[in-house]
Amino acid sequence: MAEFQEIIDAHAGMVRRITTVYERDPGRIEDLTQDIWFAVWRALPQLRDQATLKGFIARIAQNVCVTHVRRAVARPSQHLAGTFPDPAPHVHETMTQAARVNLLIEAVRSLPDSLKAVATLYLEEVPIKDIAQALGISESNASVRLHRAKSAIRLSVGDHP
Repeated sequence: MAEFQEIIDAHAGMVRRITTVYERDPGRIEDLTQDIWFAVWRALPQLRDQATLKGFIARIAQNVCVTHVRRAVARPSQHLAGTFPDPAPHVHETMTQAARVNLLIEAVRSLPDSLKAVATLYLEEVPIKDIAQALGISESNASVRLHRAKSAIRLSVGDHP
């Protein structure tokens, strides 16, 4: 159990960032994060090479998030009265950095699913080879999708190549 906690500690930021791309509600982000860690815990015995742990976790996170979105689209959402925003401020970030991160998240959220998946994994520094494997596409296809995603994000945030 201590080994699994070390895995969580090492990759919690990545999992949180991936869930934030797919979900906005803080409570649902927490639930989705827990679902991801449960899926990782169940799948961990299948991991053959510890060197691919980050990609393994990213792939599981991506799959759980995509499934979450598909289920959410299939059922109507019900908002509870009296819900409150996440009160936990990011102390280590300045307001400018937080605004830029939010702008990037919104740009990634607005991408089509095929580009969103590649961009999310790329932002987590998953190698293109592992991205391709995680998504079941060729490396060249992953590279093309990444290029398209970067172009779309640049346009969205106002940067021009």
